[in-house]
Amino acid sequence: MFKNIIKIMEITADEMKKSIERIYERLDEVTPVDFDCGKLCGEVCCVYDAEDYRNEELALYLLPGEELMYEDSEEFDLYYIDSSEIKYPHSWKGQIFLVKCRNPPKCDRSIRPIQCRTFPLIPHLDKNGEFHLIFDESEFPYKCPIVHDHIKLNDDFVKTTYEIWLMLMQNPLVYDLVDMDSRMRDNRKTDYEVVI
Repeated sequence: MFKNIIKIMEITADEMKKSIERIYERLDEVTPVDFDCGKLCGEVCCVYDAEDYRNEELALYLLPGEELMYEDSEEFDLYYIDSSEIKYPHSWKGQIFLVKCRNPPKCDRSIRPIQCRTFPLIPHLDKNGEFHLIFDESEFPYKCPIVHDHIKLNDDFVKTTYEIWLMLMQNPLVYDLVDMDSRMRDNRKTDYEVVI
């Protein structure tokens, strides 16, 4: 269904936006659990307060083309940083877009970023290049009850998230980012749990 949905540099901005919308729609069909997990933690992943981390703000890096979803949004602030200012793969040149919700947790859920939609699963390539989705508590500065308490995720959510990330990694930039994050995780000798 999503085969060849994204061909980097070969599609127009309008086509890219439509592709991202289809990804969003597909992820909207599934949920991590059958209840509002935000009630377990006070929606910490949406409202994380950086009181203890004065230099941090809750913003999400966007995947290539995803910035098109936020150009006219009144509920999200879209901004960018230069790729030379952060540790990102060398293949990422120029602007790297980020988005911040203006009124968390009351965002426009129809345009939540892919990373919100696939949370708490994290894409990971093992040392043999095999793709997995993992739980890794060290990836975020708060405690997610789903990860911490090993709450079972819905099978359809895991399957769909796996398929979407596999498709997204057909884009060389996304692949490079997942690969870099995976190597850094492995080099830190971080304990993580393979979900699939």
